Amino acid sequence: MKALARTVGILTSSAVLLVGLATPAMADAPVTWAEGESRSMLENLIFFGGSTLGLIAAISLFALITARNNYVPPPPGTDVEVASDH
Repeated sequence: MKALARTVGILTSSAVLLVGLATPAMADAPVTWAEGESRSMLENLIFFGGSTLGLIAAISLFALITARNNYVPPPPGTDVEVASDH
């Protein structure tokens, strides 16, 4: 009976969380908001594409700025180190 009670508890809590977390996502907009103008397909492409390209440019610029001071090790020497028997 203990295992059955645990299973029912897990399934019940999963169902409550699923419904509770999915309900706000089903609303298009809160009831108190007035419907605004919708964006056209071109405006959506400019908004999302521009922000994506801007993010790529910012990350690339950051990478270029930080990569110019990388540590360069000295060239390898010609000395051969012999391991001792001790």
